[in-house]
Formats: sequence, C-alpha cells, structure tokens
Amino acid sequence: MKSDRLLRVGYSYLGLLAGDFAVLILSLLNAFHISLLMRGQVKAQLLTAMGWFIPIGIVSIVGWILIGIPVGLIISTRWILKATWWLILPVGALLGPLALLIIFLLLSLGMPSTETFTHTGFLMACASLISTVAFGVHCVLVRRFAGSGAGD
Repeated sequence: MKSDRLLRVGYSYLGLLAGDFAVLILSLLNAFHISLLMRGQVKAQLLTAMGWFIPIGIVSIVGWILIGIPVGLIISTRWILKATWWLILPVGALLGPLALLIIFLLLSLGMPSTETFTHTGFLMACASLISTVAFGVHCVLVRRFAGSGAGD
C-alpha cells in the first residue's frame, strides 16, 4: 500500500469527518437533553451546541494535519491488519490529546504557562473522541482495502 499514500490520507480524512460527526451528534443530543431539563429553549441550546462545535471542528482539522496525516502514513498496513481493537482504540484515544497539546504549544509560542492548560478537560475529551473514531475508521478502511487484494 506504499504506492497508495493519497488513498491513506483520504482514509484518515474520512475518519476525521466521522469523528467530527460523532462529536456533533453527541453535542446536539446533549443540547436537546438540557433543553428538556430546562423545559424549553430547544433552539437556544441547539444554537449554542453548534456555536461551540465550529471551533472544535476547525481545531480538529489542524490536529489532523499535524498528527492525523503523519500517523496515517507512518503506521504500516501490516500493523493495522495484525493489531487488535484493544490496541487500536487506546492508540486512537491518545492521538487527539497529543494533537491538542501540540496546538496549545504552538499557540503559546513554545512557552506554555499554567493558564495554557487550565480548563481544557472538555477539549481533551472531545479531541480523544474525535481521534478514537477517526483512527478506528481509518483502520477499518485500510483493512477493507487490504482485504480486497492490495498489498503493502
């Protein structure tokens, strides 16, 4: 699959879209739940959920460029075919927070302070969810393509 690098980048991008979609669905479900608890205000809660999803989506694209593409190209098809889901899922879960950490370091010009990482737990959880889904979808697509007769 070494000659299909562009295809692997495409797989990782499809994974990114699936991860972003998972966070969007989760946020919309959460907004709907909150609006039920507050007896109304569905529109306001849905607009709020969409409002904070847009920056998360933009940051996820930057993280995909910094971490997703290189990891998608570096990890061999052989490893993906042999790895169990008990290994694939934790690796995917760690890639998002790693990308977010790199983004924070870049934004702080390499000199982070304690304020750089204050109140970032929610963002780390979103990054972890996005990367877990993205890496899982990437691995499924690579396995499917490798199963169709293309080799490493």
